[in-house]
Amino acid sequence: MIQLSGENWYGNLLFDTQSKARGRVHGYSWYLQSKNNSLIIEISEDPSIPPEELPLVGYGCGGWLFECEQISLANNKIDFVNYINEKLSFVFEQFSQNKLKYLAPVSCPCSE
Repeated sequence: MIQLSGENWYGNLLFDTQSKARGRVHGYSWYLQSKNNSLIIEISEDPSIPPEELPLVGYGCGGWLFECEQISLANNKIDFVNYINEKLSFVFEQFSQNKLKYLAPVSCPCSE
C-alpha cells in the first residue's frame, strides 16, 4: 500500500490486477479505479460513508464522478504513482471549484 496526499486530501493506493485507491477530500470519501485504458474517480456526497464502502456513487448514494481514458506513459511504479497523484490533484481541484459531473442516487421503483 502506498500513501498518497495533497492539499486537503489523502488516501492509499493498492496495486493488483486493477489499481485502486481510497481516501478523503474535504471530508468526503473518494475512490479511484484504474484498469485497462480507463481511470474513474468518484467522490461520495455523504461524508458519513467511509472510503472502504465505495464504489457507490450513482447507485447507493449521490456524488461526483470523473472518468477519462488513461494515458500514462509510466514505465514503473514510481512514475505511475506520480501520474495518479497528478490526476487526483487535478480532479480534487475541479471538485473544489464545483466543476465535476454530479450523479444523483438511483432509486428502483420496484423496491418501494
